[in-house]
Amino acid sequence: MNEEIYRNAVEKIECDNKYRPVGCCCGSGRMGPTGPTGPQGPSTITVGSTSTTAPGTAASVTNSGTNENVILEFSIPAGATGATGPQGLIGPTGPTARLFNSFNSNLIL
Repeated sequence: MNEEIYRNAVEKIECDNKYRPVGCCCGSGRMGPTGPTGPQGPSTITVGSTSTTAPGTAASVTNSGTNENVILEFSIPAGATGATGPQGLIGPTGPTARLFNSFNSNLIL
């Protein structure tokens, strides 16, 4: 490789690394000035209610509060009904029932 091309490439890499923010993977040149401060965000964010909608409808989130005090309301569609599963095994026989007369506590069976 031509020595001058090599030195120019190394110089370019060193220059990019000197003026590039840490973790940046693209761009070249010096970092510009800091921009203006953006608008203030909400004071509070609260979860309101969550409701289940019909299967196939779109999920949604709405703000029922204000821009300063956000209250998020969630609507989540139900899943479609699944297929019926196989018959389960028969369980063991339970104990014999005994019935008592509630009036006089006599055994009926």
